[in-house]
Formats: sequence, structure tokens, C-alpha cells
Amino acid sequence: MSRLKVFIYLALIFVVQNATGQVDSVTFSFEKDVSVFRIICQAQKVDTTGGVITMTNFESTDTVGSAYTFDWGGDQEPVNDGSYRATYEFLSAGTYTVNLSVYEDATGTTYTETRDISVIDEIIIPNVFTPGFDGYNDLFIVKANGTVPLEISIYSRTGTLVHHSKAPIIVWDGRNSSGSFVGQGVYYYILTSADPAVETKKGFVHVYYDKEDLNQ
Repeated sequence: MSRLKVFIYLALIFVVQNATGQVDSVTFSFEKDVSVFRIICQAQKVDTTGGVITMTNFESTDTVGSAYTFDWGGDQEPVNDGSYRATYEFLSAGTYTVNLSVYEDATGTTYTETRDISVIDEIIIPNVFTPGFDGYNDLFIVKANGTVPLEISIYSRTGTLVHHSKAPIIVWDGRNSSGSFVGQGVYYYILTSADPAVETKKGFVHVYYDKEDLNQ
């Protein structure tokens, strides 16, 4: 049975032409972590040989023998620089500049690019998740800035409270207060913030899973 996968990301493609006439492309995919103030950057490479565009992630094998070296920077240095991956944590919403410098050892060429990233103070609530142990969308995670406490109550269609929690980042594994997984179906939530400027959010989340997954 197919699995629903939730990925929130922004992709920016930067194209640079080297001396041989072949186009070398560097792609940054930006993904918000559980805190919307934390951005995970993944460097990718695009090959346009023969007019066919092939995009792949840079991997650890690309750094063997310093074939490629990466230097991330910008308005703020990354919290951890994993060469082809970097994580930025910002203190507040705003527009920030991110720089990437990639050195290609084979040609002695350094490719650099600069882009602006908009970091928005927002609350992102999923409308479906699949609790279990298959590693795909197992948790209901309310992404937020990670600094202001949130409070959520989740109810069944009959009005029974099945989950309640309070934290800067809301995480629910699909279990009720007795420790059992709730049944599949649609649940209603009410989310409030300790920030009085944030309006109460109400909506529905669909719980969906394979029963076999819950028996692991």
C-alpha cells in the first residue's frame, strides 16, 4: 500500500558555465526542519550532457580526495557544516543571504552563488499522517518557531479527547492517553499559542495506517 510522504522544501537552481562549454549546475534544496527558523540546505549537482538534465545530490563519495569541497556562509554561519549539507538556525523571521562556494578539484574551478532566503514565522499543521513503524510520516508534527509554547487538543468525531499536549513543537505519535493507537479516521484539533497575536487554529487531521505496522 502506498505511503503518503510529506516534504516541504524550496528549490533554487544555480547554473554556471565552465571553460569547456559544458554546463555545470549546483542546486540548493531548502527544507524547513521542525522549527521553521531552522533551514536544512542540501547541495545538488545538475548534469546537462546531451541535452538531458540529470539532478543528483552531492554525496560523501564526492568529497573523497577533495574532488569537491564546500564552503557555506552568508549573513549567518551554519550551525553545522556537513560539507554538501548545512543547517542554518535563525533567531527571528526575515530575509537572509546564504552563500555557497564549491571547489572542483579536477578543473581547479570555484563556483560561487548567493541567494536570499525568506524565513517566515508560521505554524504548519499537517492534515494527514500514518502512525506506525515504517519510517514514513509516522508522527503528527506541528512545525513552528520553536520558541513560543503551543497547546493542542485533538478530538474524535464523537467529541472524545484523544490527545492533549503543550510544547513549542507539538509531536503526536497517534496514541491516546491509555497508550493505544487511535483508530483510523478523521480527528478535529484546536491549537492555541501563548502569543496573543496568533489566532486559534482549528481543523482536521486524517489518521491512516496499515494495522500490520502497529504490531511491530
